[in-house]
Amino acid sequence: MAGLRRSGIGYILIGLVFALLHASAFAQYDPPPGYYDTATGTGTVLKQQLHDIIDNHIVRSYDSARQSLALLDQDPDNLSNIILIYNGASVSGTWDSGATWDREHQWPRSLGVGDSGADTSDCFNLHSCNPSINSSRGNKPYGIGSGYWDPAALASPPTNDRGDCARAMFYMTVRYDGSDANTTDLELVNGFPGANQMGDLAKLLEWHYSDPVNDIERRRNHLIWSSADNPLYFQGNRNPFIDHPEFVWAIWGTTPNDSTLYVGSTMPGDGQSMETVEYRLLIDATPSPVNVTLHKAGTTPTTYDVIVSGNVTTDAEGTGETVVSGTQNRTITVNLVSTAVVGPADGTITIDNTDLTSAGTGKGDLDMDDVIEVTADVLDHAEASFDAGTDDNTLTLDFGGVPAGSGLHQLNFGIHNLEVTAGFTAALDVDSISPSGDTAELSTNLAPVANIPAGGAQFFTATLDGDAAPGAYSTTFVIAVSDENIPGAAPGTSLTLTLTGEILADGVPAASTWGLAALALLVLCAGTIVLLDRSHLGFRV
Repeated sequence: MAGLRRSGIGYILIGLVFALLHASAFAQYDPPPGYYDTATGTGTVLKQQLHDIIDNHIVRSYDSARQSLALLDQDPDNLSNIILIYNGASVSGTWDSGATWDREHQWPRSLGVGDSGADTSDCFNLHSCNPSINSSRGNKPYGIGSGYWDPAALASPPTNDRGDCARAMFYMTVRYDGSDANTTDLELVNGFPGANQMGDLAKLLEWHYSDPVNDIERRRNHLIWSSADNPLYFQGNRNPFIDHPEFVWAIWGTTPNDSTLYVGSTMPGDGQSMETVEYRLLIDATPSPVNVTLHKAGTTPTTYDVIVSGNVTTDAEGTGETVVSGTQNRTITVNLVSTAVVGPADGTITIDNTDLTSAGTGKGDLDMDDVIEVTADVLDHAEASFDAGTDDNTLTLDFGGVPAGSGLHQLNFGIHNLEVTAGFTAALDVDSISPSGDTAELSTNLAPVANIPAGGAQFFTATLDGDAAPGAYSTTFVIAVSDENIPGAAPGTSLTLTLTGEILADGVPAASTWGLAALALLVLCAGTIVLLDRSHLGFRV
């Protein structure tokens, strides 16, 4: 795990916070702890175990079930409305004796559901429905073709209630095995059903995987079970195939599961694979999403969980994800949650094939986990300086006075990148140099340079041309710097380099010429004064 590879108490705490956030996102509609602990088998054993778990629920009256639909099918965008099955219409949830909507038995009464037993008012089998659509459906079994009813055929675009309907049928055949009073043994069959049967099982299996469980279905499942959130009409049991979609193939799968999930270019023999996503970016940068391909090999469909930990997020996160039969590819988009703190910001995404049967090593139940490891270095900004130890943004180099005709004179200097945060400081770029002044006489080999490492430096040379005309010279260079070219890079504080120097005529500083002339004039004046004084005293010169 990437999180274990890094160290630091602060990072561990951050990782725990992210783990809690991820956990809470999917816990709202989860079954209570231990609810499915006894569901340990496969095939008919698992079917019986699940029956025992969901049996003996609270049986509501048919009228109470009708009143419950106003909550179970509530439109999240308009809480006064309900969403109807098959056409997806949003209509008033107020009961008007069946004029606007009525109760649709997904497993029809004429195919085994009674008029007085628990099955007739079981909310897992009841949905609000447009009366004319309910009448058109009649007792047609679910499927495609003549004589069948396609739950996705009426809405445009399709509401795709296919998976929801399939899971309702799986529930009904497990819950009602003829052991309850006034109920019959309901069975699923391939093809067109007979008495007390529903189909087409092959199509229901296909729909279960092509239309996976969503949060609307999870919410409905939760409300049917929950005494806290549905105190007047709760049943106190759950649909196992919403909570655990992997139970479907374990009971009705036609062969042991031969699916293998993996990331990377090569399918491993044991199904265990890893792919690494690396980020290097500045603090508070906006990270770009990275797409990773999840491959699925094998002829059977399967289910999987995507589990996230650490400072990473993905649109694929969740439990009970499904993938259909045959070779498939799916994109998992990966990104960082936060870049607000300098330091490591790693995370992992684990893909767990949750099927309960296996055709052999690396397949189905024996397909080992796949991991997308996300490593991220969140860096502090680069800090340019002329000094290795302190932040010094100005530098003056004085060549002093040099004799005329003395050739080139050179001084060395460096541009340093101070390490602001040990191990997590961006590299420095020198982007441009803007000179002004006596650039012919005073110059430098300063040039743009990229990626001066934190704690490192790039050294340059300044030059005075001693063959230039005598005089005093000065040049200034403004040096633009920035972070290395990674997300979040920003310009840094510019540096200013000043070069000064003087070329002497005949070894005498040009700046002293007027001083010598003034001195000579002073001596001359002094001599004249002496002569005048002597003349005044009557001396002959």
